[in-house]
Amino acid sequence: MKKNISNIAYMQAFVQEYAETITDVLELYVTIIDEDCIRIGGTGPHAGSIGSPIPCGSFFRQVLASGEPGFIRDRSEPSFCQACDTSACCQELATMGFPICKAGRPVGVIGVTAFTAEQKERLASQAAKFLTFLRHMSSLLESKLLMLDEQWRLQNQMQEVLETANQSYSFGRLLGRDKGFIELLQRAERVARSTSTVLIQGESGTGKELLARAVHDQSGRAKQPFIIVNCPSIPENLLESELFGYEAGAFTGASRLGKKGKFEQADQGTLFLDEIGDLPLALQPKLLRAIQERTIERIAGMQPIAVDVRIIAATNRDLEKMVRDGQFREDLYYRLNVIPLSIPPLRSRPLDIPLYLEYFMTRLTQMLHKPPLNMDEALRGWLMNYAWPGNVRQLEHVIEYLVNVARGDRLSLQDLPPQLLSHAGPEGEMASLEQQLADFEKQLLMAYIPPGATVAEKRQAAQTLQISLATLYRKLEKYQLG
Repeated sequence: MKKNISNIAYMQAFVQEYAETITDVLELYVTIIDEDCIRIGGTGPHAGSIGSPIPCGSFFRQVLASGEPGFIRDRSEPSFCQACDTSACCQELATMGFPICKAGRPVGVIGVTAFTAEQKERLASQAAKFLTFLRHMSSLLESKLLMLDEQWRLQNQMQEVLETANQSYSFGRLLGRDKGFIELLQRAERVARSTSTVLIQGESGTGKELLARAVHDQSGRAKQPFIIVNCPSIPENLLESELFGYEAGAFTGASRLGKKGKFEQADQGTLFLDEIGDLPLALQPKLLRAIQERTIERIAGMQPIAVDVRIIAATNRDLEKMVRDGQFREDLYYRLNVIPLSIPPLRSRPLDIPLYLEYFMTRLTQMLHKPPLNMDEALRGWLMNYAWPGNVRQLEHVIEYLVNVARGDRLSLQDLPPQLLSHAGPEGEMASLEQQLADFEKQLLMAYIPPGATVAEKRQAAQTLQISLATLYRKLEKYQLG
């Protein structure tokens, strides 16, 4: 829900502290009312009526309506008090009121009152000084209102992004709210029914295997095998036989019946080559030939075997750089990279983090037979702003740890794994309001402006955020967003 802080009642605690400070300085009783004529701060006799409306026809209502300061030197002056509902029983001997304005519009009144002859005399004799003092106090309150407006504006904009992004998108077991990530999932869904080779790139833990499986499950091969080969986990001298199989007697220890390789096992289905960047150079020509000719030869085999396999490869390495460095064959790279799908790291899509927090908390509490858990704001804020080098996998493991160690129904910063707790600040202290707002602003900018955004896209983002392009560039520089 959007809010506009024009009513100073939103900062009642601050206003009351203000009133008490003014009383200490002026040695007079203070009352502060908002634009609805509700007393939101008061000292002395006024303290007991905080939260109640001031009397109809009262002097402070006149100050609020006119936007001009006023001073009743003596309550016997008929021009001010005759219309007040409480004039017959009022104990105030003298009163001064000064409007609180915001952008030129009266939104409240600071009033000081004298209830004793001594107070009345001091108020009358130093009226000019007191009016100057109240003007300064009014200006400070206006500055506070404007600052709160800016804070709410920023939070409202973030809320709008969250509400728009709340239309999360799922593909297989992957889901997200981030615009770029949703576009990736939609693109993967569109190409799923193709037979073309797919290359998935992304850091460890981003969900490359989940994306590959989702592509297979949405394809015409969904009822056929989905075979996984994890290239770095198989010793180099065994990888060829693992991929292509071998004939009986091919080598010492070989099965007398021979063995099908992963290509044959995946016939009519999908072969997922995970971490393809770790495939030995010596084996790359044979893989290229199998993909191009759709045939394989077993070790010690004499006849080619036709296979109908869709290849999906994945890597967390920079294959283009490996090609330049001679560590990966250029022709194989281009044969694999027919349909490139690049999964962005979690740190670049902060809008997805709250979605994953909710999803993992729900799934893991049910799986581990734990009661529903709540998460305090300090912990939630830390989880939102952590860089997550291990991406979604790391986030899932941290939530699993938190669910396991929960000592009640509420999780706090102190429940973080020891290796992460050191990143949470001294004694897990919560970030300041200024830091939280800065984090909020950075997340907002990242949501509106993707990495590598064009000048036109930045100009559009500035218009949407209702700031100048120059301001946008300053903020991007401030948060090192490029």
